[in-house]
Amino acid sequence: MAPHVSCFFLAVLLTASCEVITSSGQTCIEKEANKTYNCENLGLREIPATLPNSTECLEFSFNFLPTIQSTTFSRLINLTYLDLTRY
Repeated sequence: MAPHVSCFFLAVLLTASCEVITSSGQTCIEKEANKTYNCENLGLREIPATLPNSTECLEFSFNFLPTIQSTTFSRLINLTYLDLTRY
């Protein structure tokens, strides 16, 4: 019975999703573990500081970034896709 319990917990760990909570309490949805996040249309005014450095894809459309500093994405060294589409 012990092997079944171990397999069950492993399955739970592999399928668990993670959320990034923004400073305003909004939730970005993790679409691919530690890589892809959807923060679309949440009324955000800044990029969440809680995004992991391993983020590769960030969907941030239909939010409002009043300014983007040159360092805004500097810690996201794996970022290859960024959607900042606005209204």
